[in-house]
Amino acid sequence: MDDYFTERQLKLIRDKLNAEKIKLWLAPYTSESGEKGDVPKELIDRYAKDLGLADTEVVELLESLRQRALQKLAERDKFQKEGIATLKMIVTGCQTEEGLRKQAYTTEIQLSSDGSELRKKVAQKSSVPIDQIKLITCGRVIKDNASLQEQNVKNGSKVMAVRLSVAEAEAHRQQKQASNVARTREAAELLTSKIDSEEDDFDIQIADQSGKPLQLPLEEKKALTLAMTLHEKGRASLKNKEVSQALLLFLEADTEFSKCKAELLNAVDNYAVLCLDIVWCYLCLKNVDQLPDAEWRLEQSEKCFLRSYGANNERLTAVKGGTGSEQAQALFMRLHLLQGVMAFHQHRVKVAAELLNQAEKELKSLQVDENLITEVMTFGFKEKESRLALRACKGDVQQAVDHIINRRKLTALGFELEMGRRSLLKHKGDVEKAVDDLIRSGGFIAPKASKPGPSRNRENPQEKKEMEALDNLMSDISRDEEDYLDLTLKEESEILCEYKTMLASLDVS
Repeated sequence: MDDYFTERQLKLIRDKLNAEKIKLWLAPYTSESGEKGDVPKELIDRYAKDLGLADTEVVELLESLRQRALQKLAERDKFQKEGIATLKMIVTGCQTEEGLRKQAYTTEIQLSSDGSELRKKVAQKSSVPIDQIKLITCGRVIKDNASLQEQNVKNGSKVMAVRLSVAEAEAHRQQKQASNVARTREAAELLTSKIDSEEDDFDIQIADQSGKPLQLPLEEKKALTLAMTLHEKGRASLKNKEVSQALLLFLEADTEFSKCKAELLNAVDNYAVLCLDIVWCYLCLKNVDQLPDAEWRLEQSEKCFLRSYGANNERLTAVKGGTGSEQAQALFMRLHLLQGVMAFHQHRVKVAAELLNQAEKELKSLQVDENLITEVMTFGFKEKESRLALRACKGDVQQAVDHIINRRKLTALGFELEMGRRSLLKHKGDVEKAVDDLIRSGGFIAPKASKPGPSRNRENPQEKKEMEALDNLMSDISRDEEDYLDLTLKEESEILCEYKTMLASLDVS
């Protein structure tokens, strides 16, 4: 809290200095030798009165800003003369006497150096094993085998170092996170190679915001499938509280989404949800105020959600006939929560208060009484579908039961879920043809037969290895389009409470 208040006071004074075009690194504030100069008493008294501070506090804050300005000028001069860049490092998960903490410092390096050199410097400074470190700047993982300059690292850039091992007991498992991400990517690329082949078991249906399957050219479908698969694997990691690994997978997905055409991304809201998930990881890692792309990502999410659902869910209502508003509400709630947190760290306290109050209202409307969930489950329904149904029906148990029954009939076309899925895959998303086929077949659709021949021989070691990789890839990817909406809201409630408490301690009038 002390650090936050100090930074807030520094910002307020810096804003006043900028407005008055006062340059602390010049005379009379700084002498020719760089030593502390004279600050007019009139300025000190005026700032103290305007900001409600003691004269001594204003003097200390002005000197801190002067020192920072001189340091920044020195860093810029060194870069121009010697080509040595100064980077602002933030290392998460550093072990201290008080436990795991965030470490912030600056480091010098030539931008012609590759990513592995910077990783070595971080490892030496933080005493974190080099194979447990991943570096991120502007939402991109810094690669080992390319220069920092090629990867858009500049003098003064902020770089976050994510520690992949957070406890000694888990060190062995988490040392494998980087290789897990690489293996996941390889399996996801293998999956895309199976598209439009005989491997329907691994086909992923891609739909627009209204749920209508998209008929895409093969290459576009492959690109989008790879991005969506990496995103879903990241979600699975996030559910397991493996935040660092989730973030790495999300950033891999982000790279693939960036290869898709803009009009394709506008047809689906997957990229907007990914941006939201990335910023959520930043928050969980206590770095939402440090990464410059967090605000940009939230802006992209908001634009997409407004385009997809409308400011008051009017587009969603038009498409789904008044159902499914909880889907948009859950997304907007998390968006407003993260925007409120961002505004707080940008010292825009009034904006933060408005956004957090809005998120609180949306959160309350989404919360469901645990006793009601138990009551709906007595009808034989699962916890997740009970929670989602009660959310959709504003806590009305009977309506929630009817909602689940009706949904099981949109979802499975009145037949078993797996049979409905097979039929939709067989007819490439054409619901009418899928229903006709299910009726004619009595509700049973056999898996698509494999072509005979050596290429389909499961005893082939290479093919067996590929199938194992694909099975592992798909094992924790949900086929339920509402899976990501099944939020217990516990973490959201805790974060909301934390930031509202901090806001309450500030004068936001």
